[in-house]
Amino acid sequence: MAGTPRVLKLVWNSHPKFTVILLAANVLLGLAPMAEMWTVKSIIDTVAQCVSAGFVLTTKQVTIFWLLAILAAIRLVSNSMEPTVRLVQEQLGDHLVRDINLLILRKANSLVDISIFEHPTFHDKLTRAQNEASYRPLTILTNVTVISRACVVLFSMICVLASFQPLLAVAVIVLALPNLIFQFKMQHESWAIQNFEVPEVRKMRYYSDVLTRPDTASEIRLFNLGDLFIKKYSDKFAEFQTAHAKLRARHWLFNFILANIAAVGLVISYSYVVFSAVRNLITLGSLSMYLTATTQIEYQLESMIWALAQLYQGNLFVSNMFDFLEVQSPVVLAPANIARAVPAKLNRGICFENVSFKYPDSERMVFENLSFELKAGQSVALVGENGAGKTTIVKLLSRLYEPSSGRILVDGVDLREYDLTDWRSNLSVIFQHYARFCISARENIGIGNSAFIDDMQRIGAAAQRGSATQVIDKLPDKYETTLGKWFSSDKGTELSGGEWQKIALARAFMRSGEISADLLSSVGGEAQLLILDEPTSALDAQAEYNIYLQFSELTRGKTTFLISHRFSTVKMADSVLVLEKGAIIEQGSHEELIAKNGEYARLYNLQADRYK
Repeated sequence: MAGTPRVLKLVWNSHPKFTVILLAANVLLGLAPMAEMWTVKSIIDTVAQCVSAGFVLTTKQVTIFWLLAILAAIRLVSNSMEPTVRLVQEQLGDHLVRDINLLILRKANSLVDISIFEHPTFHDKLTRAQNEASYRPLTILTNVTVISRACVVLFSMICVLASFQPLLAVAVIVLALPNLIFQFKMQHESWAIQNFEVPEVRKMRYYSDVLTRPDTASEIRLFNLGDLFIKKYSDKFAEFQTAHAKLRARHWLFNFILANIAAVGLVISYSYVVFSAVRNLITLGSLSMYLTATTQIEYQLESMIWALAQLYQGNLFVSNMFDFLEVQSPVVLAPANIARAVPAKLNRGICFENVSFKYPDSERMVFENLSFELKAGQSVALVGENGAGKTTIVKLLSRLYEPSSGRILVDGVDLREYDLTDWRSNLSVIFQHYARFCISARENIGIGNSAFIDDMQRIGAAAQRGSATQVIDKLPDKYETTLGKWFSSDKGTELSGGEWQKIALARAFMRSGEISADLLSSVGGEAQLLILDEPTSALDAQAEYNIYLQFSELTRGKTTFLISHRFSTVKMADSVLVLEKGAIIEQGSHEELIAKNGEYARLYNLQADRYK
């Protein structure tokens, strides 16, 4: 039950006023049955006395009217409290779900590297957290509400029954204990099987998504893969259904046995009270009260046992959410009080010093003791075959990964000593697999430097540099057109791969300053390091040529790191690094490497031969 106090703290923080109202209303509802039962007992006894007196007008008849008025008031309060509790609980639930989802989103956003996002166990934790966040804490709140009300009712009823026969009260409670123990065991078994299945559930979701995503729709149909993935989904679902069916059957059998034991116990309790009345040991009003108390104890115990079992299960599941909230990023940030500010202008540049790296849960080293230098203001191109580690170097520079060993020095200072936010604000990056956000064209470009997301002058200049102006001019609402059809097929506009890449290029140039002289004085936000990972892979020949014509202007005053398979781009860089199997095997200018007639010259000539 360790998660319950943490959830209740979240409940209180989400809306203290609603929490107080909910608790007060439940106390009133918990006291109402005892008050109602006592009033009914008094009415019955008073009526019995009136009957024996031959209905002569006495103070007893006046008392009956007062008791009926009290009963009406109790029922009025009780009936009005029920919808109040539901309303407050629903309102409080909305605030709670919002706050918990925000906790999960903020936690995910606080993880500053991406290596953790590529780990399957992280996605299992995230899936579990997201599965439970929408309703488990709310279920815990509901069950705590039920238990708190049941406790008040149960305590009052036990006191009433114990005043008549203590052993009877004890017997009713003892008969309920096996059911409580079994319910806990049953909930634990249900939790265990569902928790174990989370990775498999993600497979089912993947099979479902593959059949419905637009990026896979073409190949699914061309290769007739629909039936294959439907079968995979059906087979996996059948495994779940079989396991759950066996568990449900066993739980039904135990519930059936325990329910009958409880029924026998209730009948025995009723018999004892009834025969006490027959023997004239108690009045008719007391008979009614004790029978009601026995029924209420049995009912409240059943409600409480079920709520406790659900609370126990909720804690098992909600622990997944708290596990996720405790996930820590592998990237260790320098404390704010000692973190260095990035120099306003790089003087020496960037140096990889014996850097080694391997991905989490992998034994294969991407590279070992890698060393090279990127001088300030220099443009360096990195070439090599797929899998050589080029994009990994970019992600290490961005501190999306942390080196397994070695150091990355920026102006002679270990990169880890700089303030991470400050460092990333000095980067302008376009990745090979860039994001396609379903927001307006203006926002898609502006998020490259969110401080200027409404600065149309700067956005327009960035669009021009990325060759995106012509794309935007064709859009129905120009810069305010929503890109993509995720939200609306009527208002959204989908772009081609090449058009999206121009938008992504413009986004990267949002941090790289303006190109015209009258805009060079624009306020702040300029990046010192420009990183381009396959920046023109999806562009047509004309668009690519236009970018290349601007290359020297685009990189002017910037330390530039370029990855490309197209040697027409590579040859424009000041220096070229050739990466092979995690090691730099050649370094120099395009002309120097061609003259050397090594690996670079071989790759260059292979590509040049295609156009002969």
